[in-house]
Amino acid sequence: MTKENLGVKSWSTGRAAWVLVLFAFVLSLSLAADKVSAHFGLSDLSANQLDKKDKKDKKEKKDKKKSDDDDDDDDDDDGKDKKKEEKSAKSDSKASVKTESKAKTNAAPNVALMAEKLEAVNATIETDPVPHGGDAADDPAIWVHPQDPSKSTIIGTDKQGGLAVYDLNGKQIQYLADGLMDNVDLRDGFKLGNETASIVAAGNRKDNSIAIYKVNPQTRQLENVAARAIKHGVTAYGMCLYRNAKVGKLYYFATSKSGDVEQWELFDSNGKVDAKQVRKFKVGSVVEGCVADDELGHFYVSEEAVGIWKYGAEPEAGDKRTQVDKVGGGNLVADVEGLAIAYGADGKGYLLVSSQGNYSYVVYRREGNNEFVKRFRVGDGSGIDGAEETDGIDVTTANLGPAFPQGVFVAQDGFNDKGNQNFKLVPLQAILKLGSE
Repeated sequence: MTKENLGVKSWSTGRAAWVLVLFAFVLSLSLAADKVSAHFGLSDLSANQLDKKDKKDKKEKKDKKKSDDDDDDDDDDDGKDKKKEEKSAKSDSKASVKTESKAKTNAAPNVALMAEKLEAVNATIETDPVPHGGDAADDPAIWVHPQDPSKSTIIGTDKQGGLAVYDLNGKQIQYLADGLMDNVDLRDGFKLGNETASIVAAGNRKDNSIAIYKVNPQTRQLENVAARAIKHGVTAYGMCLYRNAKVGKLYYFATSKSGDVEQWELFDSNGKVDAKQVRKFKVGSVVEGCVADDELGHFYVSEEAVGIWKYGAEPEAGDKRTQVDKVGGGNLVADVEGLAIAYGADGKGYLLVSSQGNYSYVVYRREGNNEFVKRFRVGDGSGIDGAEETDGIDVTTANLGPAFPQGVFVAQDGFNDKGNQNFKLVPLQAILKLGSE
């Protein structure tokens, strides 16, 4: 090779190297820009929340995927129920396809809501973490002590293992490893044998049954009072209770991934609680969160990718409904999850819902057509991290003593910074101004 050829080859090699360096530099700038864009796309989150989300997303996604797979396995345990649901879904395929198509269309995040700066409130108490890791904590219920409200409790589900009972300082005082409990709810004033009891019910995915307990007011712990193993007719995903304020009848609603809802009447059977199915209707796609208004007779249910529906709560109400709000063009970002009612005087008060997709909560009027009021989030403060990606919520307007004189709002936290998932307690006066309107 001549000196001239050697020089040309060296020059060509050098130029190629510089081209590669330049390409790598441009690529790195592009990736950085994408990361910044994605980061600011969630601008309704605080910097601390974003940092926490960045650190935990990979782990939580793995855990949640495993949990979702476990849930599917649990659903498969009751093969007959699943086959029955699949057959029902096929027979109603046209309606299902239409609903699923609507759900997919509405599932895209509302960019305007994601960019909005949300009002932030802070939790003053957080519960001990649930015993199981991954996506385990799910739904809370508040029991108000009849003699000393400061001794009230929070009952929370651990859908990987059972039910936990916490005092108002967040300390666990009981854990029942009774199954894979999804949602939990309670009602006072149930005639059970010779006593009047507070009844707690939960959906147990382990055997697709209705778990039923009473609260022992002396110990504040739960005692099983189910008359038998009561199996759902659908593969249950969520649940809530309804008590007719006029006649005192108690009902249990079961929701499902298939979009079906069942209503059961609970009744006394020689000092135990039994049940019979009294109604079934189809909402559409996946439904889990629900709540009933005992005084006004409404049943609210979250269709996760679509929005909130309002039905009549009585068994004879059928499937007539109205839409309270929707995903896409409304105030919600999928998934739409837990629902709760803050009772006010004279039929007034508020309906609250977890808008999981942007880590927020939406407030509506309880009365009339459920007019939209506001959105808020639970942020970091007072040494307690905020609540993100919330499943279940509950609220009471009762005076629970010095810590919560005007009531409390309880939210499941999907990204607890001190171990497994848990529940956050927020003084209700930080969110709502009941009695001032």
